[in-house]
Amino acid sequence: MDTARQNRPEGNRTGEPGEKSAPAAVRHDGRKIDPVLKVNLAPLMGRRDAAFDRAADAIGSEISSLPGDRRHAVYDRIARLLALAIQDCDMIISGLSSQDTILREKHLRSFIFTLHTAAATLGDFTTLGDLLKTDAREAIAEFDAQQEKLRLAQSEKLLGSTEENLLDLMRRLFASTHPRLARYREYAKKSFSPVYAEKYAVAYRSCFEVYGREDF
Repeated sequence: MDTARQNRPEGNRTGEPGEKSAPAAVRHDGRKIDPVLKVNLAPLMGRRDAAFDRAADAIGSEISSLPGDRRHAVYDRIARLLALAIQDCDMIISGLSSQDTILREKHLRSFIFTLHTAAATLGDFTTLGDLLKTDAREAIAEFDAQQEKLRLAQSEKLLGSTEENLLDLMRRLFASTHPRLARYREYAKKSFSPVYAEKYAVAYRSCFEVYGREDF
């Protein structure tokens, strides 16, 4: 995947706003940091983590037995949640001053972007699978002189198998990375002053509730 595509829909230990020492006004690369963005880093992190956790909950639900349109709805929800998390990652990175923290956040953004791409791809699989069973089947029968029904059926089976494999991969990635991501969150939150720690918690709770609504 090219870099341009990944960068679209890609005293204190962390150097973040809300830190116990005075915040830096200039990044290591010489660019000034927006002070409004800097003081909102903690709630941005809370919102990002809430979106990510709701996506993790959704991918862990029973999906395979659902019909195609409902599977597509689940995948679309996961992709939208992860897209929100990516947007927050971008703002967080823009407000950081510590080079080490910026690098870790960029790695996290790349990981979330990978999961987002996988979720979007799963949605495409369900759309294609449904087409092969309905409109596309009729169109192929109209223009395919050999009427290769067997090969079409094999393609549907292959799509289903690929979807299951990709879904399983996403679930394993969410599960296997959870311990280290949880440690990273705690590491970041320990740098917050009590005021900023509360801002993180409030943002996380409120966004986790909103992102869990059926009409989201």
